Amino acid sequence: MNNSNQYQVLSDYQVIRINGDDSEKFLQGQLTCDLKDANGEKIILGGYCNVQGRLHATFYLAKVNSEYLLVCPVVVAEHLTATLAKYAVFFQTTIKLEESFTLIAYTKNHQQADLTQMDLSKDIASKAKMAFALGELTIAILETNNLDNLVQTELADHDAASADIFALQQIHKQIPMVQAATIETFLPHYIGLPQIGGVNFEKGCYTGQEVVARMHYRGSLKTHPSLAEIESQENIEAGTPIINHLDKKVGELINSAVEKGSNNKLIALISLADKALQDELSVAGYPLKLLSAD
Repeated sequence: MNNSNQYQVLSDYQVIRINGDDSEKFLQGQLTCDLKDANGEKIILGGYCNVQGRLHATFYLAKVNSEYLLVCPVVVAEHLTATLAKYAVFFQTTIKLEESFTLIAYTKNHQQADLTQMDLSKDIASKAKMAFALGELTIAILETNNLDNLVQTELADHDAASADIFALQQIHKQIPMVQAATIETFLPHYIGLPQIGGVNFEKGCYTGQEVVARMHYRGSLKTHPSLAEIESQENIEAGTPIINHLDKKVGELINSAVEKGSNNKLIALISLADKALQDELSVAGYPLKLLSAD
């Protein structure tokens, strides 16, 4: 992407704050990621499955001091908070959908290609609760009342992005985000969560672990995530079926975003059956072309 000197307020993402003495123990028994990897120095990716192994949500997770912060789309945040809370009653832990935090993404010319150590450089340390690098972007979590200050200082030489630069970066890095229409639809392998480190197969039991582990060790996976370009200039809802030339469903759309340029085409992350890799494909009536990964 060529998004030099741009920023985007991530109004469609929200933070869930989890704290209390039993928080690590509780989350370790619920999430696909290993909480020990969230050691206060880096961000990890994870998911939360139902007992059938289908994902309630995917998210970024960080440990800041003694509490955990989960970052996920607003449209699934309330569902994730309520579902986790059902199983937290026997633990000393508090789960809160944090209304006072704002997320912002801005270009920082990072050399790293993926999630890295937390980025709390001096120029944003006084304003941000936490920040991390995602490719060429910095993603910062800050108190909402500090947003204007950040825009006038650290981001003074940046322009508000005309495209969804955060969604595009996630898609190009094949980081899948469960949306409202796909809650409890996808298995982790089908959208590539294990492939990007969002599932730990050594950590022990968690909700849905038996199904996820069986698929990993015994299954012959026939569905995988792919990058695609779609002949549309408007976003298409997550979960929309991918159709082949025989009008048969062969996959589903995971996430999409319009990539600004000469054609303004839609870039998407899709879940596709391997048998359809050579097929003529479409989604919502628009032609779809598979792309090679970055």
